[in-house]
Amino acid sequence: MEAREIYLFSRVEKEHFFYRARRDIVRVWLKKFFPAARPFVVEAGAGTGVFIDEVKDQADAVGSDIFFDPQVSLTEARLVRADARHLPFPGNIADATVALDVIEHLEDDQPAMEELSRITRPGGYVFINIPAFPLLWSDWDQAVGHKRRYKKERIVTLAQKAGLEIVTMRYINSLPFFPMLIYRWLRSALGIGKNNRLEDRLLPAWINFFFLKAFVFQGTHTWLSLPFGASLFAILRKRSGNN
Repeated sequence: MEAREIYLFSRVEKEHFFYRARRDIVRVWLKKFFPAARPFVVEAGAGTGVFIDEVKDQADAVGSDIFFDPQVSLTEARLVRADARHLPFPGNIADATVALDVIEHLEDDQPAMEELSRITRPGGYVFINIPAFPLLWSDWDQAVGHKRRYKKERIVTLAQKAGLEIVTMRYINSLPFFPMLIYRWLRSALGIGKNNRLEDRLLPAWINFFFLKAFVFQGTHTWLSLPFGASLFAILRKRSGNN
């Protein structure tokens, strides 16, 4: 991702429903999996480090990202510079590993999945969120450096090769799916909004709140599984005996 996109992202990431919901969903699941413990969490592709800062009340956490700028990033003491395919952490160190919209930026996503597995202890968890459905591909995906959007089958293959088993996997962020599809088609076909992307701005507060609650609810309740969504969320577990 180019630095310009990081700066645009950093202006809205704390409150924008999409970025905030991803972090809130992982925090809910961490509480479920570690109700009486303080897990050690590693975030790959941590961006500016907002999740690392927010989760500090329930976990010991560090992160890595290839981008770092003191103007917008968390202190380097908790955010190291590294590629997701070459994480600077020992094997089997993390109780949980997090990658929120990271592996879609890589030409080859298998090495990144294997790195996430490598640093996670046997029995530990890997949380993945990625953009879903090639149908939603747009100029925004190109601008932020996406190589692909996903369907479930690819994650099944990646996980199996990395020694991970699927705890839960489903499409989420379904509420804005069709509005996004229409809006991105209009922008692509007619140029509407091309110079002022909605993805870079906060929505009106009530819409942002509504989308946030719907996104988090869908991501934290396994019974609510729809066949479509703008994101694909998966919780994977490292098989015992894998090193």
